[in-house]
Amino acid sequence: MSSMCGFVGRIDGPLMNRMGRLLPQGGPEVRILEYGLAHFAMRASSHGGVERSGNTLIACTGHLLSVEGLPLSVHDVAEGYRRKGIRCFDDLDGHYSIAVWDASLHCLVLARDPFGVMPLVFAQGEGWTAFATHYKALLALSQISSEPDLPAINTFFYNGWAPPGRTFFKDIRPVLPGSAVVVGAKEPKIVRTKPRPCDYEVPSEPVTPKDVLEAVERSVSSYAQDATARVGMSLSGGVDSALIAALLRKCFPRTRLCTFTVGHGESDPDIVGARQTASILGTSHHEFIVRPKDLIELLPTTVWCLEDPGGYDEFPQLYALARGAAGKVDTLFSGNMCDTLFAGMPAHRRLWLGRYVPGAGRILRELRSAELSGTLPSSWIARAVFYATNGRHPLPAPCSAGSDQSRLAVEEMAFADEDAPLFRMLCSALTSWDNRMAGQEVLAAEFGLKSCMPYASKHLIDLALRIPDDQKVGPRQVKAILRKAAELVLPRVVTHRKKYIQQFPYDAEMADVIDHLYSRLFAPSKQGRVSVVDLADVQRLLRRGKRSYKPVEVRWLWNAITAEVWVRQFIDRREAFLGEESADIEPISL
Repeated sequence: MSSMCGFVGRIDGPLMNRMGRLLPQGGPEVRILEYGLAHFAMRASSHGGVERSGNTLIACTGHLLSVEGLPLSVHDVAEGYRRKGIRCFDDLDGHYSIAVWDASLHCLVLARDPFGVMPLVFAQGEGWTAFATHYKALLALSQISSEPDLPAINTFFYNGWAPPGRTFFKDIRPVLPGSAVVVGAKEPKIVRTKPRPCDYEVPSEPVTPKDVLEAVERSVSSYAQDATARVGMSLSGGVDSALIAALLRKCFPRTRLCTFTVGHGESDPDIVGARQTASILGTSHHEFIVRPKDLIELLPTTVWCLEDPGGYDEFPQLYALARGAAGKVDTLFSGNMCDTLFAGMPAHRRLWLGRYVPGAGRILRELRSAELSGTLPSSWIARAVFYATNGRHPLPAPCSAGSDQSRLAVEEMAFADEDAPLFRMLCSALTSWDNRMAGQEVLAAEFGLKSCMPYASKHLIDLALRIPDDQKVGPRQVKAILRKAAELVLPRVVTHRKKYIQQFPYDAEMADVIDHLYSRLFAPSKQGRVSVVDLADVQRLLRRGKRSYKPVEVRWLWNAITAEVWVRQFIDRREAFLGEESADIEPISL
């Protein structure tokens, strides 16, 4: 594992070393390399490096591959940049964050893989630019304000993630996945790297299940080249991870593959489905049960790792899975990104309905607007659907941060009026992806695990952009073409298993935990120094009596609670990040 940071401008050695020590992952030593005004720091145990090459200083983290699927080193990247400049990133695949100081052009180039599996953020001011894989390192710089980005936090309140191109800090920005940012004397310039959605036309030629299987197998093979590594698979109850697991068994026929599943109990559909898949594949299977009460311990450490929180109550479970897998495997594969590429989420189903079922688009838009505004739909038919699914009272609206309640997000139903709406939605996602994949990577890396997400490979993205909508979603299925491909190596009992969202049951036990977290964070005697979450909004959502919370109430309260944990971790303790003992900062406890 490796992590890196850097500063272009005038900086003293001790401060640069302090930034390096705030990096959470990698070896125990901080290696610093300087060239002119550029200072790069790296903590690496493997899969990363920093070197000087001619007029450039280059640092890389992650799992670098060529487009042919061959492993690359920082030296290979340096050679590619020398020959082709910024276009060399078109020839890369894998999961990577790259920083290049080009002294001849007097600019800093920052690049990230297509889905941002490896994190990378930056900040700049008059005469300086700083970057890091984890923004904890940037908080050592007094030039960076502690001011939160309220529109970004408001967006998180209603969709569970900071919007693309923003973090919770106003001064810190992520490098957009699938792009390179050129930072010089003028405003930063963003250059898209391949595959670029604008290069594709609406697909019309069908692909075969065999085409899809061969592309997935090629991707898995490129990440499974180390025959000595102990390989594990994060196995859910769905077909995405089951297909990767089946192909890993083919790559390592003489090695017993380890699989790992996390869930809330024996009845959890992920636990049940993954156990059946593991039995069929003959893996060494491990299950981790996380109860709602465990969130009290898991939440602060999860937010500390993620930095910007996200993912609702799924991510503390993923933290527990990574912690349980540590020591048993070195590399952890997952099926992430399959739903995005092959249209497997409820949003894709709603979009299909909105486009192809007469009148459905208007109803779905009204229902979504009602959910976000805390009002009832206006039309009688949408109101009837609302009453049937939610009862006769409006649902509560999300919380807000400050008086400015603006949000930065594209509504999913905006594509329903387009031709090929699923293709348009995928193009939009690739152009403005948020930071959720980086969140999963940092949770694995926290425990020394190398994370591999084969579905995030460039050739699979290219294939997904060439699959017609009607091969992805139909009247009965989402991810139709992927399921047909999986049938070539897996039984139908796995490939046609119903998809479930990983979350806790929102029962009385979960309600008690939500109330406990509220009392620990928002009670008058417990409030922090800085207020971001509107307390009146939180109190409006609290249950009366002992009833369980509705799912939408849990979502809104969970986001408010995690945002408050973020404030306690990073804003209330900002002075500690500026001090000499900053490397000793630990997550808060609740």
